[in-house]
Amino acid sequence: MGPTLPATLSGQPPRAEAMREAARKFEAQALGALLQPAFATVSGGSFGGGAAEGQWRPMLVDAYAEAWSRQGGIGLAASVLQEMLRAQSANASASASASASSSAGAGGGTGTDAANLSSTLEGGESPA
Repeated sequence: MGPTLPATLSGQPPRAEAMREAARKFEAQALGALLQPAFATVSGGSFGGGAAEGQWRPMLVDAYAEAWSRQGGIGLAASVLQEMLRAQSANASASASASASSSAGAGGGTGTDAANLSSTLEGGESPA
């Protein structure tokens, strides 16, 4: 995978990049929620146990989940992003048809974010 460029350099609008990041963060939260019970069953042997471990272990699990999502996760972010794009496209289509019926020639262009990001995903690039 090539280097990640800022939205302004990659040609994708900042809104699309914000959607991608929101989907990735959602996946990180979901992974953290899945991992917390698994780590609750781990004995204190490797961590030393004690009250401090009880305070820090959830943060460690969240860091694991965050790192996992940044490396591509389990594909949840891509699915969430596709649904977000679908909703945005449907909203843009509804807005465009409403504005077209009220005034001819007034265009929105809000569907551009969805089209650019969707074509990026279809090209095989990971959303992370």
